Amino acid sequence: MGESVLATPLFYMTPALPKLIMTGLDHKTASLEVREQFALTKEKTRQILTAIEESDIVGGCVIVSTCNRTELYASVLDCDVFEPTKILCNALGKKFPDFKHFFTERIGELAIQHLCRVAAGLDSQIMGDAQIITQVREALELSRAQNCTDSYTETMFRLVIQAAKAIRTNVVLKSQGADSVPGKAVDKLKTLCESLAGKNAVVIGNGWMGRLVVELLISENANVTVTLRENKKGFMQIPNGANTINYNERYKAIEEADVVISATTSPHFTLCHKELTSLTQLPSIIVDLAVPRDVEPSIKEIPGLVLLTIDDISDESQVLPAESILMIDDIIGEHIKKYYHWFEFKRENAA
Repeated sequence: MGESVLATPLFYMTPALPKLIMTGLDHKTASLEVREQFALTKEKTRQILTAIEESDIVGGCVIVSTCNRTELYASVLDCDVFEPTKILCNALGKKFPDFKHFFTERIGELAIQHLCRVAAGLDSQIMGDAQIITQVREALELSRAQNCTDSYTETMFRLVIQAAKAIRTNVVLKSQGADSVPGKAVDKLKTLCESLAGKNAVVIGNGWMGRLVVELLISENANVTVTLRENKKGFMQIPNGANTINYNERYKAIEEADVVISATTSPHFTLCHKELTSLTQLPSIIVDLAVPRDVEPSIKEIPGLVLLTIDDISDESQVLPAESILMIDDIIGEHIKKYYHWFEFKRENAA
């Protein structure tokens, strides 16, 4: 269940200055089935940002959308009028009453605090996720390119990214194990297969996640084939040691594979039940790292085949040492204080 967390610092009482507000759902409040309904392409993100920013009460807005979460951050003049959860639901054609309990809304300091934890990978399915800080930065850059940021959202995200870098530099998160979804997926495969050396692996998807999976599999001495759409090898980065095959021939390659990993941003299934069951030989394991999902869920019912989703390969049992928690709290508190010092300066100059 989500919850509404509202906390407004005293100097937010100046009505002329915008307040920070956010709403979001993540892997803690929503299942994969729910999260994939709110997963956003870059084009859809641009459309929503532009529509929100046109409101008279909105100064700036940024949307962070990853496999773990979808979150909207905004600076607004009136938090009582601006309803971020309803706005997201309406933008995606979802009924607000059916989905509102999956979301958590935060205002002011709590919004900044939450984003700091997100950017540092502390609230990811993989503790210390190394990619999330890049995704947060890219979310800011996308909004900026749409002219949808203002000084409040820009300052918040700038300080949050600084805080996340400080946490990753000063707090030992990598000691917790794999620090990325691809890393965790390959660790899971090593556990299930005992060894990946000599195994035939097919990777569908050549984005950052797919490329990292390929590199990790090659480091384990697996024989890796990566799919390319329209065979545009000259325009794509292919890790050294990987074979390539046209995306349309993926099922042919899968017949000879031991494991398959799919990690694309496709709005359609990359692997379907009907086509897979028509093959003469099946892989033993398929890993679906995409949100929304790449692999038709009914494939899980095929006897002798293990289908794992991004939720299946994650581990939420990791606990940071007490001293690490104190260091993280100090770093976040320091950067929140910097935001409010800047805000106070703005307030004094607006008086």
